Amino acid sequence: MNTKTTRLLGAGALLALALTGCASGSISGGESTAAAAGSGNSDLRDVTIGLFPSSAVGAIQLGIDKGYFEEEGLNLELLLGQGSAAQLPSLSSGSLDFMLASPTTPLIATAQGLDLKIISGYAANRPDIVEDSVSVLVGPGSDIKSARDLEGKTVSINALGSIGEIGIREAVELDGGDPNKVTFVQLGFNEVGAQLESGQIDAGMAGPPFMQQIVADGGSVISDFIQDADLGGAELVIASSGALTRDDPEVIESFVAALDKTLAYAEEHQDEVRALLPDVLGTSPEAAAKTDFIAWSAELDVDALKQFADLMEKHGVTEKRPDVESTVWTK
Repeated sequence: MNTKTTRLLGAGALLALALTGCASGSISGGESTAAAAGSGNSDLRDVTIGLFPSSAVGAIQLGIDKGYFEEEGLNLELLLGQGSAAQLPSLSSGSLDFMLASPTTPLIATAQGLDLKIISGYAANRPDIVEDSVSVLVGPGSDIKSARDLEGKTVSINALGSIGEIGIREAVELDGGDPNKVTFVQLGFNEVGAQLESGQIDAGMAGPPFMQQIVADGGSVISDFIQDADLGGAELVIASSGALTRDDPEVIESFVAALDKTLAYAEEHQDEVRALLPDVLGTSPEAAAKTDFIAWSAELDVDALKQFADLMEKHGVTEKRPDVESTVWTK
């Protein structure tokens, strides 16, 4: 298979931005004072989660602010990086306890021999809303109008082998194009707008609130590939190391319980999440106000994971189909 996949790491490849308690920060970098000081409560266990710049950061920050993690005995620190694939070594080594990821990242990792577990769901797509999730966008005046037009073009995704690569490949094929003629490069959502403007990429995958900013600047969505490829059942999940799930199942259960309360509250109070986005992601208040969100829930759709595994094998992302059952953590 002639797969064109290259690596383009932007300045945001790994941002050591830490957010804890009621602290907030910006994706431009820098550690918050609250994070540097620690929890100040010796009864809480310090745990870390790796995230990438997206509206999902706002949801989990809201849960911290509401005290849901403290209620479960946890002091949760958020670390922002470009994509989940770049954070896999930290998760495997124990530097990170948890990681937000598209389902493909832990599935690929386990297929390659890493000891990881998917411990919960995080979000699913809303079929009736285009701009709640990741899509492929182009800049003003682009001649790219559909997924098929991505043939021969350079398209950014936030992680190689991710839901972006698999979903876009499937959408191009379903639209009558050849996915092997698309060149994929790796780029953070927060960098897509600038790279479209400079012409370094022809199209880019981005999600809220960066998608809204690109559209406000004259760009447009040309493929809602999550819906086109019917991949919305488990768009984001939480992963942990297999070692942590075996050695300390109590902390896994505490985290999942806090996450469940967090996402249930965020789903019902989306304006509170929007209000956090300018501080935690550095987006404009105008873009934040227009941001739609995917459906937040800690429930895990295992059937959706099996669909991802099928497509990963089909598009050559893995040599063999990942074993979903052995990757999913059970109590």
